[in-house]
Amino acid sequence: MSLIVKPFAPSRLTLGLQALVSRLPSTHPQYLKLQKELKNKEAGDFGELYIMKELQKYQQLSDCHILHNVILPTVLPMQIDILIITPSGIIILEIKNIRGTVHFKKEPRQLIRITETGEVRAFTNPEIQLEQYILAMKDFLDAHDITMPIYGAIVFPFNNVDIYREGGELPILMGKELPMYIHKLIAQKLDIATDDLAHIILSQMRQMHPFPLCKFYKIEPSVLQRGVTCENCGQLRMQKLKATWFCQKCEHKCKEAHMSALRDFYMLVGDSMTNRECRDFLKIESPHVTKRVLQKLYLTSSGIGKHTKYNLSSLNGNR
Repeated sequence: MSLIVKPFAPSRLTLGLQALVSRLPSTHPQYLKLQKELKNKEAGDFGELYIMKELQKYQQLSDCHILHNVILPTVLPMQIDILIITPSGIIILEIKNIRGTVHFKKEPRQLIRITETGEVRAFTNPEIQLEQYILAMKDFLDAHDITMPIYGAIVFPFNNVDIYREGGELPILMGKELPMYIHKLIAQKLDIATDDLAHIILSQMRQMHPFPLCKFYKIEPSVLQRGVTCENCGQLRMQKLKATWFCQKCEHKCKEAHMSALRDFYMLVGDSMTNRECRDFLKIESPHVTKRVLQKLYLTSSGIGKHTKYNLSSLNGNR
């Protein structure tokens, strides 16, 4: 089994968009656009998860390190889908889970997608992204006095796409071709020490911070639907009782139901909230009950009395 040193996790933007779409009224002008963006993000995450699971099966990667979603401080922007550190060099994988027909255009360099319904859309050519990541990784290695080969490939996880290409040098692979591609690269025995490099990369990792999404998408927070979502039926119908939360639709009970709502507030509105903001968002009538809810979370706070602000950053964790 290969060593997964940074396992798959849904992107922060995906989690934020899920919260935003669930709380945005379907009549909002941006609803359909954001719903489509969320669908694309979820498809991307699904493709990356699939490849991560497949890589874990490869016996040939037993002495390699695999990292998902790698962002490093480099001169050029870098957000690598999957990074493999092998004794023969670094492999950067750019995952594209796209259905339909795609054309890799040469002049100008674009990716044109035609869906099954005939919709045509232009994207940045992933070859450009991959070239940028390879240069950024070389810059990162140079800064740490490390010299090793850097390889890159564009990977389509599933056989649900027809690909047409005009020129280009970087390999484009289907998911099933990946084992042979990796096998040929690591067959070139260079015996590079991988543990030290994995440690350096992990110590330098950064996270993408798209929050709060209301500010990012220029949406007024007041339009968001308030309340606590029931994990059982998905409705914003949870009511605060003395020791738990109770769903008025399906009668499900959960003591920690408010936690997901507070994370929604963090991702959508801001990283801190007052008692009044919490009451409004969770739909709790009593300021005293709200204060107990917040105090039980042991959040850091600032300010006095009704101006007290509770910091929600600790609730987000590494999501």
